[in-house]
Amino acid sequence: KLMNKKITVDKARRAVDAAHAAGLKTGAFFILCYPGETDKTVLDTLSFATSLPLDYLSFTMPYPLPGTALYERVKNRINKEWEPPNSIISDHTLIYSADFSETKMKFAILKGQVQFSMNKWLGKYACLTVKPFEKLTDTVFKLMR
Repeated sequence: KLMNKKITVDKARRAVDAAHAAGLKTGAFFILCYPGETDKTVLDTLSFATSLPLDYLSFTMPYPLPGTALYERVKNRINKEWEPPNSIISDHTLIYSADFSETKMKFAILKGQVQFSMNKWLGKYACLTVKPFEKLTDTVFKLMR
């Protein structure tokens, strides 16, 4: 809703399920920690995204690039211009004063990538490890600034 998307979570799930059932490769891209989000909405997004039958899943933090609605929303909080990433560890850089710290955003991205990988590679055995991992990392995320 914050990004003015014209689709519901239920419709998105049904679309991915239908594409997957039809044998199509499926992928998704999620922006985490968008201005106005809360710990709960970020964790709900991670849980939703990692529960989908996807072949590819990517997460990023919000980048307020000129000409975008996000830029207009936070232009008075931008503290450096976006540059192409130059780190081998992470290609995510916070460029504005956000509601979440850069560390917390990167933790959310890593958490989502690990949960997705666990679901994908462990298959039917994922339930043995994913739920405990999710509970633990949800708690850590909530404790972070």
